Amino acid sequence: MKWGAAFLVLSSIATACAAAGPDDAVLIRGARVFDGSGAPAIVGDVLVRGDRIVAVGPHLRKPRSARSVDARGLTLIPGLHDLHTHLRSPGYDAPDDLGKAYAGYLLAGVTSVNDYSVSGEMIAPIRQMVASGAVAAPHLELAVRVGVPGGHGTEYGWGAFFTLQAATPAAAHVAMATALPYQPNLIKVFADGWRYGRDSDLNSMNVPTLAAVVADAHKAGLPVITHTVTVQGDRVAAMAGVDAVGHGAGDAPIDDDLIGLMKAHHTAYIPTLVVYEPQQTRRFEPDEQRALTPPEAAFEASHAAQSSKPVAAYDAKRWAIMQDNVRRLKAAGVRIGVGTDAGIEGVYHGPGTLREIWWLTKLGFTPAEALVAATATSADILGQSADNGRIAPGQRADLVLIAGRPDERITDLWKVARVFVSGREVALAPLRALVNGAAPTPLPVHNMPGPIDTGGRGDGRTDLDTLPVESTDSGVDHSHLDFVRPGSDDPKSADRPVFLIAHMGAKPRPFAQLVLPLTQGAVQLADARGFTGVAFDARGSGRYDLLFDSYAINDDDWFRTGFEAGEVRRTFHIPFSAFASRDAKAQLDLAKLRALIVRLEGKPGGKAWLQLDNIRFYRERASDDRAAPLPAPGTRNPQHYSETN
Repeated sequence: MKWGAAFLVLSSIATACAAAGPDDAVLIRGARVFDGSGAPAIVGDVLVRGDRIVAVGPHLRKPRSARSVDARGLTLIPGLHDLHTHLRSPGYDAPDDLGKAYAGYLLAGVTSVNDYSVSGEMIAPIRQMVASGAVAAPHLELAVRVGVPGGHGTEYGWGAFFTLQAATPAAAHVAMATALPYQPNLIKVFADGWRYGRDSDLNSMNVPTLAAVVADAHKAGLPVITHTVTVQGDRVAAMAGVDAVGHGAGDAPIDDDLIGLMKAHHTAYIPTLVVYEPQQTRRFEPDEQRALTPPEAAFEASHAAQSSKPVAAYDAKRWAIMQDNVRRLKAAGVRIGVGTDAGIEGVYHGPGTLREIWWLTKLGFTPAEALVAATATSADILGQSADNGRIAPGQRADLVLIAGRPDERITDLWKVARVFVSGREVALAPLRALVNGAAPTPLPVHNMPGPIDTGGRGDGRTDLDTLPVESTDSGVDHSHLDFVRPGSDDPKSADRPVFLIAHMGAKPRPFAQLVLPLTQGAVQLADARGFTGVAFDARGSGRYDLLFDSYAINDDDWFRTGFEAGEVRRTFHIPFSAFASRDAKAQLDLAKLRALIVRLEGKPGGKAWLQLDNIRFYRERASDDRAAPLPAPGTRNPQHYSETN
């Protein structure tokens, strides 16, 4: 691995979020301390040593080695939670940028975030990237996704590995056996297929299957949070014993029977109001507007024309029902946590969390109660109440200083002054420069050795120790890709070509593709400089495409080229110069590659096949190299993460 100069700059930011040492001490003096318990704020001091709060009270004695923080006139609150985000989607039309998403939360005082936009393969490299100081981040609760065949979460074309699928308890146990070795922080289940009355409903998960997921997760000490959007979906989730329902009911008023089930099974409610708030009528508070980054503000301005469009009847009805259900559940004593679905269009990372808390105060919560929902209650939903969510001795020192009294005036919540994660103060100014700038977050870069997937391993992984996965066009009727390695059961076999067969869906231009990550999970970056191009052996029955998943480029503009393969196996050498983007201004940066993609296209309902072997970067160009001309672009590549709620 190597680190560019830009990374060295960013590492100074991330160091502020590194784990505090045992002798590091900070005394925060004279703050109004709102401890997250619901008790009124009191003026006092908080002593932090390492990553823990060790004392709270008036006029604490300053240890000789402690750093003193003058917090007079400020309110100290526990770090906020967001229990529902998609960090790999920015909330507006732009390439994914995890570093900027993380920074958005830290700038808003959000110190713990659930991410539902990753696969199991992405978890380790993300954790390594954060732990090494490559990026500054809040505490990340990374989920593995489970859905039902033909259900929500499976229709985007990201493949069956991205959202594991189960329709029976037996299949649920198989899915969880795949998920748990990745050591996720929680399990996200897409259990409800209602599409809000605007589209045809998808499949939903039944109680026995969901209960099997819950049983395996709880045995491993992991919480389960569902995507459930109907009263019946919430009922199924509560009966199955999930820890919380995400989104909640928007089809009908919640009844006493469901309230009883939720209380009996200790099932909490995460309404994600901001993703359902009609954006045509949305108006930001002044400090909220000022907190938007330039791209977010530009996106808002570009959508200003929508304010004249009426809210669709089904959206208006759902929005009214959702607000009433929050009021009803709050009155009934059901735990309500804070989550946003940030990353969905118009819901921004960081600002969306503060708006969600603001919305609770419009639905029967006092400002203090809304802060408790975002701190102690949200930590409790994750099973972390003994560790974080309050300001008390022994709790993790995730702390936010606010220039105001947010427990009395919720609009003061946008006045974030200082943020501490695990006892270390976060350098906010560099993060603000990062999110306001045009440059992407620098990420770790790995030098490519040459071989990508030569078939030499018997465990199904590439030479780079990455897991090949499939992706396809989107839609319920999307295409499917099967790929196998004949002879892979023989550990002595040196020739293990991968055989692909695509079953085309119903789209006008269906496709399926094999994704070969160049780094684990295609999270960090690959550097192929010094090579001439891509070489491989292939046989097939027509025309195929090669694409590079490239960091900081929209997937529509990824560089691609084509080749033709026949029945006779042939060696191809395709130079990088043969790859082109439909964006004439884009440049193929060989130090920012993430995956090599092999795409098969065909007729709706048809099939296509291809055999590949010995895939590698090469340094010399053969005299008979031929690269097919660039095909006409126009089919969106689904490997870029973008999701609708």
